[in-house]
Amino acid sequence: MPVKARDLLRAASRVMVDNEPQPAFALLADARSTDVLIRELQSAADEGLSVVRSSPFRIRHGAGVRMVADLVEPLDRALRSTRVLVRRTAVAAHHQRPVPRSYALLASDLSTAADMVAEELEANRMPEAARPALLAVGHASSQVERTPDLSADAVLAQLRSVVVDLLLLTGMNALESTDALPPPRE
Repeated sequence: MPVKARDLLRAASRVMVDNEPQPAFALLADARSTDVLIRELQSAADEGLSVVRSSPFRIRHGAGVRMVADLVEPLDRALRSTRVLVRRTAVAAHHQRPVPRSYALLASDLSTAADMVAEELEANRMPEAARPALLAVGHASSQVERTPDLSADAVLAQLRSVVVDLLLLTGMNALESTDALPPPRE
C-alpha cells in the first residue's frame, strides 16, 4: 500500500511529540514509493493527452485528462515537501532538538486537511472543499510561537510549504497560495 501524505504528516506530528526519530526514518524509506507512483501518473497523463490530441473520437475526454495532467506537478510538490517535513522532524529528534508542541498540532491538523484533499481527488473532484481547512492551518502557522532553534524554525517553514503546495491542488495558483498565508509572527 503506498504511503499517503496524511500518514507522513501524522508521523511528523508523532515525532515532534515523542522525540523518537526511528518511526519517521522507517516511514521515509517507505515513502520513496511515491516517486514511482508520481512518475506512473505523469506517464499516464502524458499518454492520455497524446491520445486526446490525436483522436477526434476522444476529444470530449480532453478536459478530464487535462485536469489530471495539471494535478501531477502540484501533487508531486506536495508529497516531496511532506517527505522533507518528516525528514526535518526526524533529524531534529535525532539531534534532540525540541520542536514546540504547537507545531505537532499544526502537523496533525494538516494531516486531516490532506486527507480531505485526497478524498476529493478520489471522488474525481477538484479539492476546493479542503481549501478552508488548509487556510486555517496556514493562518494558525502564522500565530504559533517561534523558537531560536534553527531545526524547529525549519520544521515550521516546511509545514507552511506543505500548506502552500496543498493549496495548489485546490485550484489556487502559486502566488495566491503563497499570499494566502499571513507571515509568521516574529
